[in-house]
Amino acid sequence: MSRSQQDPLKDFLVDLFGSDKPHTRTSGAGESAIRPYRAWAPFAVIATTLAFLAPRLLELAEQFSTPQLDSAVSTAHEYRWPLAALTLCLLACDIARFLTHRHRAGLDAQIRQSTRHTPVKITIGYPPGITTLRNATITLSRGAIIRPKELDEFTTAVRASASRRTSKWTYTVVHDAHRDRIRITRTLTQPDIRSPRHKALANSLKDGPLKEPAVSVAALDDGVETAFKITFTPTLSSGARGFQKKVDEALAALAGEHESGRTWATDWFPSEGYLLMSLRAPLPTRVDHPLELVDEDLRHLPYATAASEVNMFWDISTKSNKPHCLIVGPTGGGKTSVIRTLLTEASRRGIPFLGVDPKMIELDGLEGYPGCAAIVYDAVRSAMLVRALHSEMMARNHYVHVKKIEPSQLPLLIAVLDEFFILSGKWQRLAKTGDDETRDLLKELDPLGAWADLAVLARSAGIRLLLGVQRPDASLFGGASGNARDNFGTRISLGNLSQDGAMMLWGDSQIGREIDTSVPGRGVALGNDGVPVDAQMWWTPNVDPHPNKWNQLSTSEKKIIDGLRPQQEPHIAFYSTELRHFIESERSVAVAARAYGRAPEPTVLGHHDDTPPADLGDDFADAIPAAAVTEGMTVLVDDGRGNEHPATVAAVTVIRDKDSGAVTETTLTFHAAGRVKNHITYGPHEVVLLPEPDTTAPAP
Repeated sequence: MSRSQQDPLKDFLVDLFGSDKPHTRTSGAGESAIRPYRAWAPFAVIATTLAFLAPRLLELAEQFSTPQLDSAVSTAHEYRWPLAALTLCLLACDIARFLTHRHRAGLDAQIRQSTRHTPVKITIGYPPGITTLRNATITLSRGAIIRPKELDEFTTAVRASASRRTSKWTYTVVHDAHRDRIRITRTLTQPDIRSPRHKALANSLKDGPLKEPAVSVAALDDGVETAFKITFTPTLSSGARGFQKKVDEALAALAGEHESGRTWATDWFPSEGYLLMSLRAPLPTRVDHPLELVDEDLRHLPYATAASEVNMFWDISTKSNKPHCLIVGPTGGGKTSVIRTLLTEASRRGIPFLGVDPKMIELDGLEGYPGCAAIVYDAVRSAMLVRALHSEMMARNHYVHVKKIEPSQLPLLIAVLDEFFILSGKWQRLAKTGDDETRDLLKELDPLGAWADLAVLARSAGIRLLLGVQRPDASLFGGASGNARDNFGTRISLGNLSQDGAMMLWGDSQIGREIDTSVPGRGVALGNDGVPVDAQMWWTPNVDPHPNKWNQLSTSEKKIIDGLRPQQEPHIAFYSTELRHFIESERSVAVAARAYGRAPEPTVLGHHDDTPPADLGDDFADAIPAAAVTEGMTVLVDDGRGNEHPATVAAVTVIRDKDSGAVTETTLTFHAAGRVKNHITYGPHEVVLLPEPDTTAPAP
């Protein structure tokens, strides 16, 4: 019979008075244990009705009256009220039995259809619910196995049956497997007082990427949620940074803009199975270098402000796990300002520094600044400085060994190498095209080898390296620096990185790729807890006191420079004669250059200047490691006579060490006349010069 042909009245009467047929149901799991329902009250109702109507009935049946019948009817009439009370009790009992029977029949059908088990006994809690079930216990056969999916289906059926009548109650179904029973209980449903934001997060995460998510309020401010805690079951995906970033973006969009103007940020704890979504102050668009010491630890050099006004710093202490600093950024991205910030902070904390600037324009203003030992611009003298630093490192280590002191007792010294690849390219070109004396000197100095040792060993000698490059490359952390990536624990990127660059610098292809470049000084820095975070770099003006520079500054910028300048100049302690002699000679050369140096004035087309031009030194063409060259790129090639001309790379062959993966050799192939091809082989440390600055994509 179809649903439209069912007779509800007949079904109700069958349930109320029972059926002549055996009350069994078969659904593939045997016969039901639910016995037919038999009402008791109808007989009492008839008896009570007769007791009340007895006198009237005697009058109507007077011809059948006998003394015995009259006596019985009179007795029944006298007990009419007790009979009425008994009838009411039986009616109440029948109603309770009927409700119990109906709940049993429903549970029996649900358990049989969901689990395919026939219950041995179904006990309904007394008194039974009038419209919904109060509680129940279902006893199963010995050793009955119920799978989680089957239990979920049964729970859904129980809740759906109750929700058709009322949503006032919440049902809980528990399977006691060791006792072979299922217990059903209900609790009063609490009113949903969650905010629209809370509901939106909970409803969206219900079928989202997180497994078994639960959203709770973690913090309130004047009744408004300022933080949410989202728990979940850890999975392989929840530990991936790319997955976390997508979830972060979705959560921020669902939460919407907050009334306070602050932005939503998340902190993940995947191993513990939860994340915190909280409000943080937005990043500032500009932060002038503070005049007060924001960090009282003199071995912490602050340089940026992250979300929630958290100050980022470079820890240069002996116990630091990030002793050296790497700054990656394109021209105009704010790299020079970050270097000035770090060095001025070092100076005001009594830490001297020296530097190399192959472009002669980045660190020029720091020459003569308190604490600055020297700024070197010449490529050959830069190689001499790197070798002198290596000698200083070895002398310091020897001093610690002989004096039996702790390395932390050594005074600190910061060495800055800006535009490292350009400097490497100049060394390489001079080693091939320079005069015999220059080639022999560079071969003896071996600046790249000395640099590799410094990157790995300088930490224990109190020497800290500050390296500036326009693009990250694996050779900085591998073959060219003795696998020193971990030593560059403080890493800063300015501007947007390529996917490969982000992977090499941060170990994640998504970090540092969506920086708002319209805000000067915006970038990514390695947080104090080791996690990369967006940060706003501090603005430190050019500290050059030359009138041409000083007069371009505003009053507030001049105030910053005057406030940062230390009253007492830091002194550098030399442990090697090589570094002391080099610094002394470099200062003498710098004084002479400032006294007698000149540059030709610009001329206009059609005018001539007979004054011979001064030697401007090497050009400013950029350079990249040979292993970073890609097919189709244009580079400068030496023709064997000391002249360089641009050539297009036809093919690149990179050979790496099987164990470490470091580059051991790179071969570039160029088309020549006809079908002839030229092959040029480069060592693991060699770089290739570019015809123009910044004309190549980030190195892979």
